[in-house]
Amino acid sequence: MTDQVNRYFSNFWNSKWALSLTAGVFLGISYPPFPFPFLVFPAFVFLIRLAVLTDSAREATYYVYPSLVIWNIISTYWLIFATVAGGIAAILANSAVMLIPYLMIRRILHANKSGGWIPALSIASVWTAYEFLHHRWDLSWPWLTLGNAWSNVPWAVQYIEFTGSLGISFWIVAGSFWLWKMTDLKGKNPVISTASVIFIPVLISLIMFFRFDDHTDEHVHAVIAQPNYDSYLHLAGYPNATIPLLELIELSGSAITENTQVVLWPENAVMGRIDERMVTSIEQQIREATRYWGIPVVTGATFFKYYLDEDTSLPPVYRLDGSGTPFNYYNSAIGIYPDGTREWYLKNKLVPIVERFPFVNQLRFIPGIDWPGLSGYGRGRELHLFSADDVSFPAVVCYDSVFPDLMRRAVLQNAGFHAVVTNDGWWGDTSGHIQHYDFARLRAIETRRAVVRSANNGISGMILADGSVHSRTEYWTRTAFEVEIPIYTRITFYTRFGDWIGYFSLVIGLVGWGFFRFRKL
Repeated sequence: MTDQVNRYFSNFWNSKWALSLTAGVFLGISYPPFPFPFLVFPAFVFLIRLAVLTDSAREATYYVYPSLVIWNIISTYWLIFATVAGGIAAILANSAVMLIPYLMIRRILHANKSGGWIPALSIASVWTAYEFLHHRWDLSWPWLTLGNAWSNVPWAVQYIEFTGSLGISFWIVAGSFWLWKMTDLKGKNPVISTASVIFIPVLISLIMFFRFDDHTDEHVHAVIAQPNYDSYLHLAGYPNATIPLLELIELSGSAITENTQVVLWPENAVMGRIDERMVTSIEQQIREATRYWGIPVVTGATFFKYYLDEDTSLPPVYRLDGSGTPFNYYNSAIGIYPDGTREWYLKNKLVPIVERFPFVNQLRFIPGIDWPGLSGYGRGRELHLFSADDVSFPAVVCYDSVFPDLMRRAVLQNAGFHAVVTNDGWWGDTSGHIQHYDFARLRAIETRRAVVRSANNGISGMILADGSVHSRTEYWTRTAFEVEIPIYTRITFYTRFGDWIGYFSLVIGLVGWGFFRFRKL
């Protein structure tokens, strides 16, 4: 039996296709809703082994690209529910982008096959730097950041209040290197080294998790509405935008108590436009509700913002109305208060292609193209905070919430909690809405702030500051409920210093790759 097992393992260990396909499947089922985050370690061990086995970058691409496509399909297949062509293109393109850090890692491994801390730090830095940069360009797609695989086991990653979620990625790649070294190279004391790299962060996190002090004397009472509109029907199947709004007001009113301080509605909750220059009939209905309740409403809506000719903040790409006045429309969060005032946040992070054409500002010099018409939503540049009595909070919109730096900036502006308004109904009853809810658990740990979510079809609810779930609704359910949100004031190391591990990895990764790139094989 032992000989058969050894023979099987040897055959697997030396089969490029077996390593590739198994790694892709393992990575895909590492992410929610699957409960197997630990599979990212053997998956990266297999990818490291595959890098060593291949004789050229071309051969590595031939074997690894299918693995990356499998990873992307299993984890993000639900993209095709929003747009088939766009979903397929996103999966194939993101897999291609992932090849860049992988081929850099392969070069490092081929230049130093003896193992050691220097190549371990170098390859971990290369992958972490890739994720760091992938958050910061027009084709950003941080959904498959390795740290997101661990979002439903918050007890294991409490240390990200110091490192941010990029610290998980660094840990995974470095730990996988030491696992590979133990299996393939049998270096000096590899078991001790591997155990230290992999298990010490988890032990530290467990201690932090059980010692976390969740006591606070300050709370905000919020009503969260989940209207359950059908996103695939025009106006959700209603004859006009007023009827669903009146139903939403009635639904929210049924959950309001004497303690309620704010009402949260999801992205796309308001189907009529909100206009900067005037109060539309739709907005007037909301204003009347806030005056009657005596509490503000923060809701997702499409906001039409206009620019005067002399306005220095005129964006590079904009539209013109019939009178020649420049404007753009934005996916936004709108705060409407009982005193008649209103505030808005213009979504900062837009889904490439689906919400905004990538690099439109840089490509607008090309003639013959209707760039304003092609551009999609305007992009917001500032982060605005709303208020519930004297407590400030952001209302980030959907995709915004998978960007750690945006959420930490809100805390630096004195946010007492995070709110996410989203419409995950475009993805149907798939893994997408589950992942989106779970990823917010990492934002809670990073900043030590509670996260409340108002989602059109679900999942709505609240996540506590240690990443544990306080409440979550069922998908495709119409409901409204009140939560008591704990307010914290402590500033975490990550909140104060941001993605320092990303900048560190960028420097170390480039230096390490450059050193091994020109080193004689």
